[in-house]
Amino acid sequence: MRRIDVVTADDAPACPRCGGEGLLSARIPHSWENAAGERVDGRSGVVLCPGCDARTPHAAALITWFHVNGRTDHEDAEFVRLLVAWATSVFVPELDEQALEDEVERWRRDNS
Repeated sequence: MRRIDVVTADDAPACPRCGGEGLLSARIPHSWENAAGERVDGRSGVVLCPGCDARTPHAAALITWFHVNGRTDHEDAEFVRLLVAWATSVFVPELDEQALEDEVERWRRDNS
């Protein structure tokens, strides 16, 4: 089983996809194979967004919980169940190395 770290804070994080207010964020482990064929392990931050994730089954149930209850409650068994279901369903796409190289090159051009 993979360990997923839920990040709690008083201020909800912004959704990186739409810029709207997110409900919570988590750090999801993932891995990929680099050009040398070696496994590289990492963690990616994901945000639960009521707009972007509303149609995702595990996310929708957790979003509904937030609309009814407001804030996170690690003591609430229903919240924990919904959180685990969402977190274990989150998928981190594989790294697009060419897109990363292109972004690094743009950053170098803009910051030189």
